Amino acid sequence: MINYVDRVLVPTIKSRDVKIEKLIKRPKDIVINRESSLNKIKISFDKIEIEVRAEEEANQAMRYLDQLEAQYDSFLPICEFEFYSPMFGYRGFMIDTVREFFSVKELKRIIYAFSLVGYNYFHFHLTDDQGWRFAVPGYDKLETISSKRFRYENDDLNHVVSGFYTTDDLKEIEAYCLALGITVIPEIETPGHAEALLASYPEFGCTGEVIPVQANYGVFSNVMNPASSSLWVFLDKAIETLSSIFHGPFIHIGGDECPHEQWEKNQECLALMKENNITNVDDLQGLFTSKMSQLVSSYGKRAIGWDEVVDAKGVDKNVVVMSWRGLEGARKATRMGHEVILCPQTAGCYLDRYPSNDDWEKGNLSIGTPKDAFNLDISMFELPGEYRKLILGAQCNLWCEKIDSGREAEMMLFPRAFILAESMWLGEKKDWEVIKRKRKALYDLCFNLNLVCSPLRWD
Repeated sequence: MINYVDRVLVPTIKSRDVKIEKLIKRPKDIVINRESSLNKIKISFDKIEIEVRAEEEANQAMRYLDQLEAQYDSFLPICEFEFYSPMFGYRGFMIDTVREFFSVKELKRIIYAFSLVGYNYFHFHLTDDQGWRFAVPGYDKLETISSKRFRYENDDLNHVVSGFYTTDDLKEIEAYCLALGITVIPEIETPGHAEALLASYPEFGCTGEVIPVQANYGVFSNVMNPASSSLWVFLDKAIETLSSIFHGPFIHIGGDECPHEQWEKNQECLALMKENNITNVDDLQGLFTSKMSQLVSSYGKRAIGWDEVVDAKGVDKNVVVMSWRGLEGARKATRMGHEVILCPQTAGCYLDRYPSNDDWEKGNLSIGTPKDAFNLDISMFELPGEYRKLILGAQCNLWCEKIDSGREAEMMLFPRAFILAESMWLGEKKDWEVIKRKRKALYDLCFNLNLVCSPLRWD
């Protein structure tokens, strides 16, 4: 047992050398003062007293208590300590439920672990080329066709991968997250990464060709047709559906890796460009993004898009940009006046990447070590002050092209997600030596939560 509270908790607390003298069961009496000048938890025999600056800190105080119970076999230590307020308002994680479907039960296990360490946004990736995962009233083929694909196994295309969340499933996830202080951001990929949708409704595409749900991974040519009136009727219904289930302020509209070749040959797209005085297809995507943003806004929400959305001119400034191709997207977007969330694949935020260069590690494409995750500069001090104010925070992403089970997902997420949590909450107060000393505590936390934590090297 680790005998100091500050050596187990993430995000790292302000107090140091908080020694454990006695363990007790959690008292029923919990008093919270939300108008304090500091953040403090005091655990005594008969009650718990919490002082916080705001509601967000009150939520994290409860998660610190949950962490301590997980670490000390459902007991709490008698102690008191101060903790920091978060440096960034947005602290997110994305789970790709398309390439690997996660049951509601497994998602809740993972969400709970993220909630403990200060994450407050769950980016729910629900559609892509390889599947569509939620119901839209009037579009039944999304479940019967778009939710299923074949997968190569032993060189044979013979294994069906499927999964679909009912409306009740999504409501259950929303309620669970809400209770933990986490806001859900559902994502519909548009206008590219849409082959699963087009497999059911080819009239939403540029060719009308009937295609299968994509079984491979990559970037594919079949994309949505911005000039299709039936597509916009569908997208309106899909956004209405998500808006009625998820009560957070954001809906993610995708926007990444959309090839434009079909638009260049499609007469409806060319006519739409002429009608709007657009001379290149990059700006046609900008028109699509702005129309999606307006659609999302009509339901009281705000659109988020991957950083390709600012490759076009005149994109609606209300769109929040997720900078994933590095930090250049953040630089460009802030200059254009967009608010930004950092999740650069080049800086430890993509947790499907190999965690080290050891040849026995699982991963995809490149390397993102625990130290890379720690080194992420969310503040972006390189930017002028007026642009830095537009950085909302950061996010880690788990893409699941190479993930075959929930257990494998856990191994890729942890402990790197815990290390990123330290950066997101503490900002420049973070200390590599401090978090590194918690390595055993973080493995113990996962073990006690029945989660897999990778035994990877940290340096």
